[in-house]
Amino acid sequence: SGLSCLHIAAAMGHADTVRVLCERGANVDQQFRFEEQDVTAYDLAESQQHDHDIKIMYQRLCLFISHSFVNTIPTYRSIQTMNEVRKGLQSLVGAQLVFAYGDQHGSHARLTEDIKIDSTLASRTIPESYDEAIIPLASDVRLRERYANFENKVRFGRILEDLDTMAVHIAYKHNSPQLIKSINVHPLAIVTAAVDRIEVAIAHMHIDRDIRLSGFASFVGKSSMEATLKIDQDNNGTWEHVLHALFVLAARDPRTKKSAKMNPLVGLTEEDHTIIKEGELKRQRRLAEQDKSLFKIPPDTAESTIIHNLFLNTISPSTSIFQTRPLVENSMWMEQTTLRTMHICHPEQRNLYNKIFGGYLMRKSFELAWTTASLFAKQSLSTLAVDDIMFQRPVEIGSLLFLSAMVVYVEDNKIQTRVHAEVVDIHTTNRATTNIFYFIFKTKNNTQQLGNIVPKTYAEAMMYIDGKRHLH
Repeated sequence: SGLSCLHIAAAMGHADTVRVLCERGANVDQQFRFEEQDVTAYDLAESQQHDHDIKIMYQRLCLFISHSFVNTIPTYRSIQTMNEVRKGLQSLVGAQLVFAYGDQHGSHARLTEDIKIDSTLASRTIPESYDEAIIPLASDVRLRERYANFENKVRFGRILEDLDTMAVHIAYKHNSPQLIKSINVHPLAIVTAAVDRIEVAIAHMHIDRDIRLSGFASFVGKSSMEATLKIDQDNNGTWEHVLHALFVLAARDPRTKKSAKMNPLVGLTEEDHTIIKEGELKRQRRLAEQDKSLFKIPPDTAESTIIHNLFLNTISPSTSIFQTRPLVENSMWMEQTTLRTMHICHPEQRNLYNKIFGGYLMRKSFELAWTTASLFAKQSLSTLAVDDIMFQRPVEIGSLLFLSAMVVYVEDNKIQTRVHAEVVDIHTTNRATTNIFYFIFKTKNNTQQLGNIVPKTYAEAMMYIDGKRHLH
């Protein structure tokens, strides 16, 4: 019967099958015949006390039904999963499902080779780009294995990967009028250009509760756009806010690799106009911060004073000898916090265009940064923010990825960690920086005071000031 199929599907964790059966009218409380009596699944579980599997089936099914049909939580029939989002993106660009050795460009460029990209683009609204997706941790036990960390909470690195995927999905949805109907492939190659900021409200998510990702286009320029994302987690039938993120996406012509136009964004309401205006202000702020980079102009007077005072604190007042620099109590040289790793970039980690997935780079960098900060603090830390990640160049399959992490600034119970990512071509041994990552962590005890970090060289002093700027 429909009911028994429903229970079997729920017990085996087949959420899609359960959804279809529920849509066809299967009911968790429906009565059926068992030993000449009309009973429900719960009655059967009670009567067969020796059979714990039936109780477990019923509990799982009730959990699924409650999550699917409570008004405060949108139904699974209306919300896609992140796995479905990934498959949709692969189809949208005609991505290769099987890696072809020697093909560094993928199939997208070939599929769009003879297609002319329209220069007159229709305007789009914020609601047209809005979308959401679920990570079904409550019903998919196997999926929990992928997301669980050693503390049985959700791995933040996996969330970074999903945020990157969702941001690209939002960008493609905003630019959906450009879809080439004849071959059902999108002409643009849209990639993550930067992560402006991720603010974390709840650092440790439960591994057995569903997670919802949602987002929309909040600003669009000529060939780039900002996507505003947020994550919520199910908390007894309501969505609880977890984090807020801002991603910057860029559009490229897959054939020429040059920038391509995006559909303009227009506001319909006063709130829409405010969102778009704030997006423009954030774009201007990013440009202003680039102009104020320590690679372009020296530290200001206050920052120079901080550097000099740090130096004086390592000089013995009795000897006034520059060569001897003792550390003050409860301090550590910045260089002593350094951790390094190396990763071979295999095809398994490729993105839609046969480059290494940016979310993978963020996950690996985050895990190294967390380890570096936790070793410094001698405790497991909570994630507070991710700041100002710039994807400077794509990482090719077969590259050697070198990551170097260092604690660059400490204030109260907060730790600013910087990760430098560079790739090495195995054939030429040429090195190139691909990313600089900034992660902010904090102790779980908000009143705890941590030790100090002291730069030894001028380069380290610049990283100290840069870390201070990012924290504030």
